[in-house]
Amino acid sequence: MSYLLEMLGRGLLTHMSGAFAGVLPAENGAALEALAQGVRDCPGDLQARLRLGAAQLRANRLVAARQTFDVLVTCHPSCVPALVGMACAQDELGNGGAALELLRRAQKLDPGNAAILFALGFCHEKSGATSEAAAYYRDAVMVCPSLRNGHERLAAIAVRAQCIDDAIEHYEKLCDLDPHLVDLHLTLAGLLARTGRHDDAICRYQAAIALDPGNWEAQDDLVLSYEKTGLLREAIECLHRMVEAEPDAADTHTRLGELYGRVGNDEAALRHLQRAIELTPDYLEANVKLAMQHLRCGRFSEAARWFNFATEINDRTTVAYVGIGVAQHFAGRDTEAEASLHMAAAIEPNSTLLFSEMARMHLKAALGAQAERYLTPGAQGEVNDGDASRDLIQTQISRLRRALRQSPGHADLHYRLGLLLRNRRELDDAIRCFRTAVEINPCYAKAMVKLGLALREAGEIDGAIAAFSRVTELKPEYVDVHYQLGLLFVQRQRFEMAVEQFEQAVAGKPECVEFQANLALSLQNAGLVDRASATWRLICELAPDSMEASEARALLAKHREA
Repeated sequence: MSYLLEMLGRGLLTHMSGAFAGVLPAENGAALEALAQGVRDCPGDLQARLRLGAAQLRANRLVAARQTFDVLVTCHPSCVPALVGMACAQDELGNGGAALELLRRAQKLDPGNAAILFALGFCHEKSGATSEAAAYYRDAVMVCPSLRNGHERLAAIAVRAQCIDDAIEHYEKLCDLDPHLVDLHLTLAGLLARTGRHDDAICRYQAAIALDPGNWEAQDDLVLSYEKTGLLREAIECLHRMVEAEPDAADTHTRLGELYGRVGNDEAALRHLQRAIELTPDYLEANVKLAMQHLRCGRFSEAARWFNFATEINDRTTVAYVGIGVAQHFAGRDTEAEASLHMAAAIEPNSTLLFSEMARMHLKAALGAQAERYLTPGAQGEVNDGDASRDLIQTQISRLRRALRQSPGHADLHYRLGLLLRNRRELDDAIRCFRTAVEINPCYAKAMVKLGLALREAGEIDGAIAAFSRVTELKPEYVDVHYQLGLLFVQRQRFEMAVEQFEQAVAGKPECVEFQANLALSLQNAGLVDRASATWRLICELAPDSMEASEARALLAKHREA
């Protein structure tokens, strides 16, 4: 469900000027004052004023940008970039009608401009004129078939209208445009399953799983021989020759990074592991090994971040196997379904372990020297997992339980507590946590997957199948809420006003104190808030006085300003 709901937020623009990278002047590094001085020196220079207006838009100096573009539109009424810039400024200031009129004028002057057509559709969609928006989006993708945002918005509108076949058509085009994006294949697989095309869905799920470089099995016998005999320098030289022959091989960079870490060259280890992730961001092994390298060198906060990213990747693979199993079950292929769900059950503990490591690293970074007795890396960076290190997990469990006593309606806290309890083999309590998370937020797909796998492990097969089936569920009321939330979110002033009004309305009502937390989870479901930001928010809640909490607040403030 999470990937199906995420599609409702894809293609939306927080700033409409983002659609006009090829129309408005690009950033050239000049300061605003220098650009303004250039306009004062040459008031008749069209390009100088365009550069200033575009820079003011990027700096969120909206009133100044509107004044700059107003002069241009008055003096050069046929200048398309001026009309577009003025439209962006008006839209940011909440003047949607004025923005539409300016875009219409620009479109008459340049009828084949896909960016203008998309922006016209975007303005109509934000105002609730969905049919008109879809018409403009269709024109935009007809002019530019590779316009991802256009296909994404048409798919979102189609899902909201329950026209799943139309959404499938657009996601098939998106998969053709970006065949290496796992999320697209997972979304398309979910849509196919919704229409009963289970065999096609299975193929798409398998395509998503196959994109994990860990499945490529690219191994070199000589390197393995060197490693097994302890000749690490020779193995590194061999891998360097492989990198020279194939510089964009993420798996080779990963192996190089690991070996450099083992011989104590931290700089080279980080360089190759980061290069592997640049090449293939969803490479689970590279993310885990980068986390381990940071742990090996005592950078606990960074280790926690990369364990978090690895957890998200592993969760996505688990969802893919669950999706295959559900599709096979409804296609009558129960033996294959059982094998797929068994694979999901085999993979899922990785997420639990990775999250537990992340929790320990967060606490280690927060407590600093106080936690030395809990965690002692071995010679190769491995974590000694005795009673002392288990105390860190117990401390995090205690913090989560304390937080839940204050905010019992916080679905994400229940979910994370369930993960830690699962790590401690407290299965019944973990099931209760996952079940509560899903009851609070029926769209919490990750919690549904964990609940299903935990129920399966406990022998409650019918309950597990019911939980798994809900992962591909797409109820109209869920769709409409997340669709409307997406449109509201990209209209920053209206969104902040709506949140403020709601908080004022429920002031003094204890049952509503978790509003912000569950709103953040809904924004994640709709693909509008980065899950990494949500993790840092949780650090603030669990360790409010730590250095990481201060960093978290800074990151979240930066996110709000973006």
